[in-house]
Amino acid sequence: MENRGEFGVQETVESDGHVRLLLVGELDHATAQALAQRLDQLRESGSPVRLDLSELEFIDSSGIRALIVGLRDARQEGWELEVERSVSWQVERVITVLGIDSVLWPDAADSADGSA
Repeated sequence: MENRGEFGVQETVESDGHVRLLLVGELDHATAQALAQRLDQLRESGSPVRLDLSELEFIDSSGIRALIVGLRDARQEGWELEVERSVSWQVERVITVLGIDSVLWPDAADSADGSA
């Protein structure tokens, strides 16, 4: 079976103190656990995190689960984790099909309701 692309995380610290995780390649069953573990480490350290999905070529249900669990944990514990709105077309399609944009970007749902 041919591997379509590799997964990588480019991690930087921005001037406002956020850890930026640029996800590159494929976030799937084989790689989602690595992301979940890194998010757990950052959550435990209290570091605010921005996820950049703009270079992600593929995401499957395991990758979506890692994102949603990370966001759920962040909201329950008051930890700052955000997903940037700029996503690859492949990821946007999955988000649209699954209807999870309001989970990734709750303020977008507020705006759509007219309550912004």
